[in-house]
Amino acid sequence: MSDMVDLNFPKKNATEWLAGGKFFEYKKFQIFFIQEGRGQNLILLHGFPTSSWDYSKIFNGLSRYFNTIAIDFLGFGYSSKPKKHKYTLIEQTDIIENFIEKNALRRVKFVFHDYAVSVGQEILARHLERKERKYEIDGAVFLNGGLFPHLHRPTFKQKLLATPILGAFLSRFYNERKFGIAFSQVFGKNTKPTDKEISVLWKLITYPNKVLIPHKLLKYISERRIHGERWKNALLQTEVPLLFINGGEDPVSGSHLADELEKLPIKNKKLIRWDSIGHYPQWENPEESFKEIYEFLK
Repeated sequence: MSDMVDLNFPKKNATEWLAGGKFFEYKKFQIFFIQEGRGQNLILLHGFPTSSWDYSKIFNGLSRYFNTIAIDFLGFGYSSKPKKHKYTLIEQTDIIENFIEKNALRRVKFVFHDYAVSVGQEILARHLERKERKYEIDGAVFLNGGLFPHLHRPTFKQKLLATPILGAFLSRFYNERKFGIAFSQVFGKNTKPTDKEISVLWKLITYPNKVLIPHKLLKYISERRIHGERWKNALLQTEVPLLFINGGEDPVSGSHLADELEKLPIKNKKLIRWDSIGHYPQWENPEESFKEIYEFLK
């Protein structure tokens, strides 16, 4: 670790996050992003069911060394949440690439987590398939997420919410208490979120006025099965340097996923395993997450 790296950086609260951000238009929707820093372009993409604020504990640190951009996917956080929309990972990828094109970013680095790991795989697949590239990828970090459908272990609540009719019915009764219980289950034993953090995360999930669409967003589980082979091949064939940070206590995509990553012949791969951390490394172990991401991408 370089002596010049300063780890004493403050975390923005959710109100400051919104105040520091902007919106760009994709079709008729408003997509929220926050951008700070200068230098190489670094895009941070979040998971289900939360938002870009998941990166708030490491954002200010990264923005001291990179032009750091955190984006809320359509249907999440401060972005538009159309209730009758058909949400897909393919469209979410289109939105991110639209942002890259609008801002004329020629070289980009990424961090992907949870839901976003599939967007990351789609980005890598497109990168391989294109004869003429509008941008280059200089490195990517994958935090815990369902990279391989056969190893993804969604929670019981997610399985119920993902069913077409039952999911829509159950979403009406989804509340902060139920969210907090289910959310805490994917964290490490000693790194659980506080009640205050859960309350803020819930406000972001349902922003601006108690919007409840988890059943719409969870369609990504079946979409992963459809594209699973192509997305696995993207990891195996890409020349982009990849860092995998895995919290082993995560019941959804923890140590069993890391075991698979160790076996696969992925080029330019680095794997870091934290046995006592759960599904949210950047939240549960922010200082070490920042260090590893910085060192890998600098």
